[in-house]
Amino acid sequence: QHCALATLPLSGSISPPAHRMTSFTSFLALATSTAAVVTPLRSVSPLRPAPCAALRSSHPRMKDWSRRATLAEKAGGAGDLGASAVGLTGSIPVEFTQGNETLRTMATVGQPLSAVAAQAGQFIKYKCRKGECGTCAVRVDGQWIRTCSVTVPHLPDGEAYQVFVRPTMVKGKKSSRFFSVRSFFDGFKNNILGMVGFVKEGPLSRKGRENFNQRISAEQELLERAKARKAAREAAKAAGLSLEDYEERLRAELARGEATTKAARK
Repeated sequence: QHCALATLPLSGSISPPAHRMTSFTSFLALATSTAAVVTPLRSVSPLRPAPCAALRSSHPRMKDWSRRATLAEKAGGAGDLGASAVGLTGSIPVEFTQGNETLRTMATVGQPLSAVAAQAGQFIKYKCRKGECGTCAVRVDGQWIRTCSVTVPHLPDGEAYQVFVRPTMVKGKKSSRFFSVRSFFDGFKNNILGMVGFVKEGPLSRKGRENFNQRISAEQELLERAKARKAAREAAKAAGLSLEDYEERLRAELARGEATTKAARK
């Protein structure tokens, strides 16, 4: 740009003086040489990348949600390399079958079945972990057993401990986003249910007023009992009796009064 500006002719009917032309030409030459030196330095400076490096594509990159291959699928698992080659110890082969998928591992006698399932990568749903609820039940030899309270038994050589897992026992999917369309509708539904419940059972509804009146009545009855208890305590103190003796005497007097009333009615 400076070079192009230096070559443009000056417009106007009056030409500037010669010493001004010389100064202006020297200034342009100095600016052009400075720009020629600074521009390469800026292009190779590590602190300021080239302008083209800062440009990014306008198309957003989508995250890859495809299933990643496991280490066993890349390098080979126990079925390809052998149990000892992949670090599995034990003398009893264990197979977890769920639908059309089968996971194999090795276990020792007395090893908890839950630990063996975790070692094989088999998902088992637990709840109480005491063998009471039956959430972790799996089928072995036609019988349902509790995974959390069962150990691997001894088997003859060559036999595998086969465990059949229910197809419905799958790990629940968690949403990776804080907001989704489903969460919006769920929140809207909860708000509607809350408003309906407030109208039906809130303080302005008939049921709400009844509950409020019952609570007020109960509080008043409690206050009356407290006052009567306090008055009885003061009367017992004035009569020189304990509270229990005073209450016993009051009950006896009340019983005599009721008997006299019944006799008078007869």
